[in-house]
Amino acid sequence: MANTRAILLMTAAMACFATSDAFINIASKTVPTGQLFTVTCALSFAAFLVVMLKNGDRLFTRMVFNKAVVIRTAGEVFGSLGYVMALTLIPLTTASAVLQVQPLVMTLAAAFFLGEKVGPRRWTAVAIGFCGVVLIIRPGTAAFDPNIVWALFGIIGLTARDLGTRMLPKTISTPFVSAWALLFLTFLGVAITPLTGAWQPIDAGNAIWVVGISIFVVFAYIFVNGALRVGEVSAIAPFRYTRMVFALMIAMLFLGERPDALTMLGIALIVGSGIYAFLRERQIARAAVRS
Repeated sequence: MANTRAILLMTAAMACFATSDAFINIASKTVPTGQLFTVTCALSFAAFLVVMLKNGDRLFTRMVFNKAVVIRTAGEVFGSLGYVMALTLIPLTTASAVLQVQPLVMTLAAAFFLGEKVGPRRWTAVAIGFCGVVLIIRPGTAAFDPNIVWALFGIIGLTARDLGTRMLPKTISTPFVSAWALLFLTFLGVAITPLTGAWQPIDAGNAIWVVGISIFVVFAYIFVNGALRVGEVSAIAPFRYTRMVFALMIAMLFLGERPDALTMLGIALIVGSGIYAFLRERQIARAAVRS
């Protein structure tokens, strides 16, 4: 039942990420992207550092040079940069929808680099979800926004991050790898600040969004790392689609975004494929127990 637990953890992580995405979308309208990136990553880093110290872990050890840690950290840096830039340039619904291409990329990566076996039914579920994403993005039409390239850049990085996470030795803790990734992301935020606008005071209203981003990112990191370390990547990958569902709900209720009929059809395909993959996984687990 490890995959079932991983699926639940991944869904919780996606809910947290969708909430932080909405906060980023709101705060970025008045706070420069680089500054927002720097402050939220620094706060999240501090939270994980406190957890490490409480657990008796050290930040500066030779484990930081572990191949899996290096891959994961590099992927996190490039992936987060691409996705955050997308969130500040395109609507929340669109950015979240583009990110849903990642399960397909992740399944391919797991099959080619980790040697995981992916059955035809899982491939079918992921492919149907991908078709739903295409309906939402609609490349080649007037609805297509070239700033979506930032999100595609993010997908490549985040896929590398997830592969690195899957390769991590059991002796390396989640707070350790998360803290190092966030430390580098903080430095990246400082580096891009001059390109995105001068540093400015953050008023009380934006401070709420900034703190909220950090809190939800911390919980999302914990959940997603837990999911990737206990379950098969190819089994839990389709449940990244739920991030868009949560984002859509938030966008409609709080940001005034109104998806059209094709977008709703795409979402239905994504949700349907995710539910099918979940039911199929439980069927496999029950069969394994009986045998």
